Formats: sequence, structure tokens, C-alpha cells
Amino acid sequence: MESIALEAQSERAIIVPEAGCQCLSYCVGTVEIIAGPANPNEWREHPHRGGIPLLFPWPGRIAGGSFSFGGRDYRVPINEPARGHALHGLACDRPFRVARRGPYFVTAVLDSAEHADLRAIWPWPFVLEIDYEVGFGLRLRARIKNSGTTKMPFGFGAHPYFHAPLALNGKRAAMLLQVAADRRWPLDARLIPVGEPIAVAGKYDLRTPKALNMEPYDDAFQMTQASGSDTPQARLIDPALKLGIEILADPAFEDFVVYAPPGNPIIAIEPYTCAPDAFNLSARGIRAGVRELEPGATFESGFEIRVGPA
Repeated sequence: MESIALEAQSERAIIVPEAGCQCLSYCVGTVEIIAGPANPNEWREHPHRGGIPLLFPWPGRIAGGSFSFGGRDYRVPINEPARGHALHGLACDRPFRVARRGPYFVTAVLDSAEHADLRAIWPWPFVLEIDYEVGFGLRLRARIKNSGTTKMPFGFGAHPYFHAPLALNGKRAAMLLQVAADRRWPLDARLIPVGEPIAVAGKYDLRTPKALNMEPYDDAFQMTQASGSDTPQARLIDPALKLGIEILADPAFEDFVVYAPPGNPIIAIEPYTCAPDAFNLSARGIRAGVRELEPGATFESGFEIRVGPA
């Protein structure tokens, strides 16, 4: 698989279009920010366990791999057998084709019409176009077109994995996490939302920076409306380097998931345009961010990762 290096100033990102158009590495100077897989074979075995997996046409889980839309029932393949869910969509293990590229940018496309297996699984034809660009940050922008003849439900997200700590001599427990959310989705034991969002409290109140300590997270937050386009929705700070990672997302990204497994020096901070299991929540009358795209219409949105002094 071809790796495309994007470089600008002291930044370098590695994009692999054939590997779900993932960014498998992003360095600022000598500091590796993204925790990517060690090699392509590792990516094939676990396409959403490192790098920046792209989550479409749904992020997070669909409970039991089934949902209803427009008066019809649909089933999608279960790829999380331990919990019995369909996880993270259909894009992150599909090859994208490169549409344009330059020294600091690349655009790649996944057209469902070019993949017979996608047409069989997902009944709504689509074109997903992804832009990456580096220079004073890593920017990702998605354009989604409904190329079919009926209204399409969807959600989009990304799953950036960050090293925690960033410093070789740092400690995960000392890392500081901040998320601009005053509500979170209550989850059951299978990590499925069970109702309307509730107020954050205790370990879930991350509105000011909080040390990770030994806390695990696998939680979904409903974002507070940002006060401006330059306001980060989430921050991760390594005190050992006095370095901070900021995620700034368009308003369409109404939910963030934080994944920090115990005993693992990584943390994922995931911007979503909808909640986990959003299709089923919406069918129950709970506003969960499901988008409905008319035939021929296009949705566009993106986010940015910045690195600088804490």
C-alpha cells in the first residue's frame, strides 16, 4: 500500500488511502502525536485500533446491528461480537482512490458504486471525499454526497488515537484531559445509550483540565456550543513536555467520545456528528444528531488537530 507523506514547516503526516484513508502518523518536530499501528498487517487485523480511523456511515455502535428508518428495518454486519454490535461504520477498512495531491495535502474518495460489497450492505449509494492538509495543524474535511434516489441517514466521525504520554519519560496518569461538555450520554454495560443526556459530574466533568490518573474512559459526551471558531472542544496536555493537543471541530460535531483504556498508553478523543446508536435513539424520539441527506445533496464538515505550548 502506498503511503503519502504530507509535509509543511516542522510537521509531517502519513496518509494511506488504501487503508481506509487513515492518517497513521502525525509528527510535530520530533514528537509523534498520533498512535498508529506498527505496520500494515496490524492495520488489516484491527482497522480501527490506531491512527485516525474514519467512521462512516455511522460512528460508534449500532446496537445489535439493526435499526429502523423510514418505516423499514435494516441490518448491518456485526463486527464487535463480544457485545453483539455493528461498530464504526463501513469505511475504515475500504480502499480510497486519490483524487488530487500535493506536498502538504491530499484528497481521496470512497464511492460506494465502485464496491459491490458496500452496495450489498448499505442500501444508500454515497460518495465520501476526504481532504487532509498539514501546516500549523492537521486538518481533516469530509464531503458526503447522496448519490442515490432516496433520503439517506448517516453520521460521520473520526477516531484519533493520541500517545499518552507524549514524552518518553512522561506518565499517563499525569496527562491532563479537558472536554467542553456539560452533558454525557448514560451508557449501559454494552456501551449503548439508554436515554437522554445527563449532567456531567465526578470523573465525567472535564470542563476544566483533569488528570487522567488511573481512570479508564469509554464515554460519550454531548458538546457545549463553542463560543467561537477558535475555541477547542477538547485538549490533552502532557505536563512533562509542557505541550498541548487541541481539537477544534465544526458545530456539526455535536458529540465527542473519549476512550482511554486502562494499562494502555493511548487516549482517543473522537469527534462525532451524532451520538453512538443514533439511528435507534432517533427512532425512539431522542434527538441524537442523525443527519438525513436528500438525493443529490452534499454534507460537508471537518475538524483540526493543533499542537502547541500548554
